[in-house]
Amino acid sequence: MSSLLQVFKAVASAMIGVGKKKNLAKDFESTEKTGPWPYIFVGIIMTTLFIGTILFAVRLVLP
Repeated sequence: MSSLLQVFKAVASAMIGVGKKKNLAKDFESTEKTGPWPYIFVGIIMTTLFIGTILFAVRLVLP
């Protein structure tokens, strides 16, 4: 469970462009063990949610 939380934190920090070298090193170690697929999957989900939120906000504001 904590590794899934770490993946979400890593993807969120990558999306907004902030992060620490210590966390980056942890992410690379995790990627070597599990592969990149958890990061890719979470990235696609978070990007879809972001775009959906933007579309919802635009449709809410514009008639």
